Amino acid sequence: MALKTVTCLAAACDACGQVLENPDGGEAHFDTEQQAREVAATYEWELLEDGRLICTEGHLELLEEHGRIQPGPGAMTFTFTFDTDPEAGL
Repeated sequence: MALKTVTCLAAACDACGQVLENPDGGEAHFDTEQQAREVAATYEWELLEDGRLICTEGHLELLEEHGRIQPGPGAMTFTFTFDTDPEAGL
């Protein structure tokens, strides 16, 4: 059996990292970013003006209440301190 590496995209929530799943289970994979966004929208995920995708787990209510979404454990975050922030010494 031959094996082949295939690169694809998955739609992931920018707030919690949840990946969009197929109706029968398993991660949904896409060929293009546009395709991933369109399918996520059909599952009532929200595409924010800044390009972030938000799943249906109540994150939009937090956004409306607090004006921002706290990143979840699946999201990438950066923390700067006085020692690591290159602009802090200016």
